[in-house]
Amino acid sequence: MCGIVGVVCDENCQDYIFEGLKLVQYRGYDSVGICQKNGEQLKIDKTKGLIDKLITKTTPLPGAKVAIGHTRWATHGAVSEENAHPIEGKNKEWVVVHNGIIENYQQLMCDLQKEGEVFKTQTDTEAIALLLSLNNFDSPIKNMIWAIKHLKGSYAICAVKKQEENCIYAAKYKSPLYAFCNDEIAMLASDPICFPEGDYYKLEDGELCVAKKGNIVFYNMRGEEIQKTKQRFQKIRAMADKGDYQHFMLKEIYETPEALKRVAKNFLNVDFGAIKKLKFKNVKLIGCGTAYHSCLMGAAYFRKYLKIDAEAIFASELRYDDYVIGPHTLCIFISQSGETADTIAALEKAKAKKAKIISFTNVPYSTIASLSQIVLPISAGPEIAVASTKAYSCQVAGLYLLTQALKSEKHFYKAIKQVSELAQTTEKFFVNMADFAQDIAQKQKIYFIGKGSDYITALEAALKLKEISYINCWALPAGELKHGTLSLIESKTPVIVISTNKSVHEKVMNSALEAKSRGAKLYLISYKPPQICELENFEFCLSLPKAPQPLLCILAILPMQLLSYNVSLIKGYDPDKPRNLAKSVTVE
Repeated sequence: MCGIVGVVCDENCQDYIFEGLKLVQYRGYDSVGICQKNGEQLKIDKTKGLIDKLITKTTPLPGAKVAIGHTRWATHGAVSEENAHPIEGKNKEWVVVHNGIIENYQQLMCDLQKEGEVFKTQTDTEAIALLLSLNNFDSPIKNMIWAIKHLKGSYAICAVKKQEENCIYAAKYKSPLYAFCNDEIAMLASDPICFPEGDYYKLEDGELCVAKKGNIVFYNMRGEEIQKTKQRFQKIRAMADKGDYQHFMLKEIYETPEALKRVAKNFLNVDFGAIKKLKFKNVKLIGCGTAYHSCLMGAAYFRKYLKIDAEAIFASELRYDDYVIGPHTLCIFISQSGETADTIAALEKAKAKKAKIISFTNVPYSTIASLSQIVLPISAGPEIAVASTKAYSCQVAGLYLLTQALKSEKHFYKAIKQVSELAQTTEKFFVNMADFAQDIAQKQKIYFIGKGSDYITALEAALKLKEISYINCWALPAGELKHGTLSLIESKTPVIVISTNKSVHEKVMNSALEAKSRGAKLYLISYKPPQICELENFEFCLSLPKAPQPLLCILAILPMQLLSYNVSLIKGYDPDKPRNLAKSVTVE
């Protein structure tokens, strides 16, 4: 959540900030701001709303060689221009942008007020800016160290000091921050997607740096210089471009076939022998939101193909419940961004209990990847839209390949072929859902039902639709409809039925007809063409192409993603930026 971009260069620093902020707007935000600096002259511009609004109101500060920018998602304080970042300290001596949550903000505010400091905003970030201004050490990096020693919580901080020429001071703890430099420029950002192609640095927890044009010096919390190893980052900007598509979400749905091909290719390079050596007796799959749904699918694969006790757990629940986890537990953490705060905290708890740790992440340089014993690639490529689409399909495909590899080499290579063929099938399976969307766009509530893996697909389909259309969507196992929820079915209530498993198809149909008898309008996604006697019961029927049954869930979710996209457009919303949501949830 929130995005940071900082730059030190000779000219056009404002342009670098705006370009970078646009690339991290997937993280979610409701206000945006920039501070430009030329010598001791500071120019701060902020606004509620989107980056384009800030661009319109901001003029360059002549001669500015330093700038920091921020997209804010409100946590402390209302959505307002006043609370937008950058936040200034006393007399603008320090100006700060900050991601994360300062948990002891209230105590800091009381302490600072006793020192005579006056708070001008409702943000926890202002405490950082005021702490930095409270002392005048002989080195600004000492101010940074002194200030952050007083902080509890998470932070990625970029700050400029009024009296210091052409540099940015930065610090990181439990919120991502990266650095880049060449002869012409130095940059800091929440995501290296903002950088020119080339080598970059990842700041670890408790590290600080001073960025100047062509040079970045790193420090530990004792103020000692430290050496860091560069990491390579390639081609990410081109893949993060919207291209000819109207929205990132539509582009990313259509990128699913290529993403599946990458999954099959990249899994050929995975050392499954290392996973087998972990010697586990049970499996916990942990994630949030869409990743949790892929965990449910993965747990089903483990139970079906390996006959292993496996369960999916919400990361936010694992942190506070007494799940039985120990040295013989394999914990698989799934996160598209690799920076999900609840998932990181759950991982650390599992690690403390000596569990074996594997992660599935789409971002190999992420925090979750760095904390894991083994990292498996989601391989989806950049996913910018808040609602996850291609990454979910890749997670499910990867989990299927993992279970087949652990079963036998023969099963693994058969599964690789299946995923590759699925990618080819998917290329031809982008159906027009506009009429279907028009039929349900004005409904107040929608129900999704399925059985087994289709129930999991129903959960993910309902999440997609509610995320970007703001319609109240429910998903439940088909057999549970009569255990309470049937009381909510009334005339013309939409019920979307997902059925990809022949063995339970009749059971699912019976549940659907129970809803119809109460007035529901039925819509069907099925593994086979409906029989003539079934057609009269459904407003819409879609038959999926032939594919291996364990992977039909990927084909089934594609039209549901397109349905959600179309409903969002009909209702006049931006499917890439749903209200109140962020792509990378880096706070608890």
